[in-house]
Parts: sequence; C-alpha cells; structure tokens
Amino acid sequence: MRLILLLVVLSLAVFPGGCNDNIDSRTLPYLEEKGAGESLLNGGSEQAEISVEPIEKTTTSKNGYLTIVLYFGNKEGYLTGEKRVIPKTLGVARAAMNELIKGPTAQSGLYATIPPGTRLRDIKIENGLATVDFSEAIKSKHPGGSAGEALTIGSIVNTLTQFPTVQKVQILVEGRVVETLAGHLDISKPLERQAEIIRPNPGTF
Repeated sequence: MRLILLLVVLSLAVFPGGCNDNIDSRTLPYLEEKGAGESLLNGGSEQAEISVEPIEKTTTSKNGYLTIVLYFGNKEGYLTGEKRVIPKTLGVARAAMNELIKGPTAQSGLYATIPPGTRLRDIKIENGLATVDFSEAIKSKHPGGSAGEALTIGSIVNTLTQFPTVQKVQILVEGRVVETLAGHLDISKPLERQAEIIRPNPGTF
C-alpha cells in the first residue's frame, strides 16, 4: 500500500499545467509502457477497437476567430482532441503550438503533454514539412517513460498535421536534431500523423 501511495505522489509531480488561470494543473497519471507508448514502440501496428479520431479541419468564424484542435493525454494513456477557439492569425501553426504548451482547459478532463518551462523557439512550414524548434526544457524536464514520451511527440505531430499544409513534422531542440526526447522513440527524422494513438472523447467537443 505504501508503494502505491508513493507512486501516486510521484506521478503528481509530472507535467504541471500552464500559467493561465483556466489551464488545468493535472499531470499524466501514467508513465509505464502502455497505451500510446506501447503502440508506438510496436511500430504503430496496434489498431483501435473503437473509431479513431478523424483529422479535424480548422474552421474560421465570421467574427475573426479560428477553431483548432489540440491533442492532450487522456486517462487511458492515449491522445484526445480538445477544440479551442483562438484569434484568427496567419501564423496558426505557431499559435497552435503555444496553446499546446499552455496545456488543456480544466473542463476537458485531459492532461498536459509538454514539460513545464518549455518554450517554442521557432516554427516554419515548407513543402509539407513543419520544422518546430523547442527549448531544452522539452528534453531536460521530461519525466521519461515510453507513454509520456509518446504522448509528448504525438501531441505535437497530430496537432500540426491537422493543417492541410503539413504532412510531416521535424522536432528540434535548441535548433538541433536530436535522436530522442526520453530514450524510447526516434525523432531524428520527420514524423507523420499518428492516428493510432488518438481516441475520441465525446465530452471534450
């Protein structure tokens, strides 16, 4: 019993929420090799028994706002989309990454996937490839575990590939290509959308 309580306490120290008042301070409740981590370590061959989340389209409202989809962790160890309305901007991919870093809203019931203190240094899109550069915190402050690493990577890739101009994503850390964030998944090459780790959540939308 003491061991279980210790593990619960340790898990609550991972991924505190963003600085905004409406951002939940939940942490990922799992770090073991299960869920998204297990699926991606197996080459993404696992197929969901339930309907996989489709690629959502960014929509524009008449009052100058955009509705985008951000992907955060759910309690089963997969990703679930949260729709968010942001001011219309030409740099929608940059705005989406900054919103992802802030974390999920409290009412979504989802969990942050980006380590605290992470900053977006730069992002550019060219010929279908989004190159997104994060500060060192995304690597140095990552708690590890295949599930947590898979959700961090998957949340970035799936959020960006919702946009029709992005087919692949190259993740950089401090302007450099790195082999991995936490030792489990290779991010040295551009990554495609990872639909197999997305699960729908009717209560989110």
